[in-house]
Amino acid sequence: MPIYEYQCLDCRQTFEVRRCFSDAEKPAPCSVCESEQTQKMLSKFYAQTSAGSSSTSEHSGCGGGGSCGGCGGGSCGSCRH
Repeated sequence: MPIYEYQCLDCRQTFEVRRCFSDAEKPAPCSVCESEQTQKMLSKFYAQTSAGSSSTSEHSGCGGGGSCGGCGGGSCGSCRH
């Protein structure tokens, strides 16, 4: 299961929630103030290949072409690759 980052719109705290892909866009209650007014954030990730090269990217851009690491070259709905 992936880990998603959310920000509470009331108390401005950020927190992580482990949940299914199908639940990613649903509001997650704030872990601090329990508000339902939360928003999923775009997360950065770090990837390193076995050859030792690495890159940092944001899922929303998915790099300069090809596919993002989240869909492995398939046709995922979030990045359209």
